[in-house]
Amino acid sequence: MFYNGANCDIYIGKGAGKKLLNDIRNAKTSIKIVSPYLSPFLISELINFRKRNLRVELITTDNIEDFYGSYKKNIHKIIIQNRKTDNEAVAQREKWKDINKILLYIDIGLLLLIIGLAYFLRDIKVAFGLIPIGVILLIIKLYKNKIRNKRIYSYWYSQLFPFKVYMSPDTTELSDTFIHGKIYLIDDRIAYLGSLNFTASGTKHNYETRIRTTDPKAIKEIKNELHQLLNHSNLPERDIQYWGKQLYKEPIN
Repeated sequence: MFYNGANCDIYIGKGAGKKLLNDIRNAKTSIKIVSPYLSPFLISELINFRKRNLRVELITTDNIEDFYGSYKKNIHKIIIQNRKTDNEAVAQREKWKDINKILLYIDIGLLLLIIGLAYFLRDIKVAFGLIPIGVILLIIKLYKNKIRNKRIYSYWYSQLFPFKVYMSPDTTELSDTFIHGKIYLIDDRIAYLGSLNFTASGTKHNYETRIRTTDPKAIKEIKNELHQLLNHSNLPERDIQYWGKQLYKEPIN
């Protein structure tokens, strides 16, 4: 994208994100962010914005600090695990449980009968009665395995708000393009561009550059660029279904 002649404010130095964060926190309708790096507490901000029913869109890369160390995993809040129960499988498993109980009662009954016969008859031949007991025990074990391995849940994953996580060249050989730009669009009327990532260091401590514009024509071009990047990019991205399976446990029953 190229646009010339926009009216804008320029800031260079530390604390370049102060006004940015202020504008973001005063958003009324929407927040759209492109940032290759994210800090956990700022992901929390996005989650809170979504709770306020703001429309949130995020484009980032797979270099997210939140996935490492001992941070509380905000990723579990923006990638949501959904689970569906297979009712037919549940009914089948319950049927197997009932059969298993009946077999167990039969086995206990046979064992008690054999013990009684052995006591009164004093005949070693009574021991042959242990054979059907052993067979029933094997059947019970088979049913237990079937019950334990019966899948009754299926899983899929959804997003708390629309976001794309593009794979960096460090993690894939499918592309040499790294989403390194930093763009912030607030309420589709205020835009920030510059060097600062959506991180604590970027917004507060680093020596950064940033441009702020409310120029309507520039805003329109930036909005279109973000739409294309979110919806029509051919760059390799993290698949949310595959990613969810890496993040969550998926017990089968």
